[in-house]
Amino acid sequence: MKKNLRILGIDDSPFLRGDRTCFLVGVVMRLDFYIEALMTREIHVDGSDAESALSEMAKTGAGHSCNIIMTNGITFGGFNLIDPLALYERLRIPVITVTAKSPDLESIRAAIIKYIGNESVLKVLDSLAIEEVVLRSGGKLYINRAGITAVDARSILRKTVRQGRIPEPIRMAHLVGRMIKFGYSGKIIPGT
Repeated sequence: MKKNLRILGIDDSPFLRGDRTCFLVGVVMRLDFYIEALMTREIHVDGSDAESALSEMAKTGAGHSCNIIMTNGITFGGFNLIDPLALYERLRIPVITVTAKSPDLESIRAAIIKYIGNESVLKVLDSLAIEEVVLRSGGKLYINRAGITAVDARSILRKTVRQGRIPEPIRMAHLVGRMIKFGYSGKIIPGT
């Protein structure tokens, strides 16, 4: 695998009750952890625009050079879902969704029915094939993949996790999202 393989890592910024929008954050990172670009798109909380926003990011100059899209799950801004397979078919870029915990699809389904009421979103849940990946540290990740073999997806995940369980492109997108919302990204220690 090439050292300059580019990954578009995606996560959302935090949002508070009552917020109507939040940001989708993209980090373009090479396998050698060099960050080439950062980007954001505003999305609606519990909306249906995360997938189109992600597609826009992948089509930008920096995003267009990416070989892999790696997302923190499939839900952004609450229940603003992406369909990994549809994204792959539209962009022809492999997609790996990653979660640190095994997703409780039945709870997600129940919440979507109760709060969103969008039946088409349920089809996305039905299409997911969650796989467990064991990292070198013994930690586990849960992924869904489109357009990439299990062997290649596992290899990329193992190469992008430096510490803990979260791949660096997603971890960096998470930190940038927190910075956008709160003005800082890490823990603030009182009195320092």
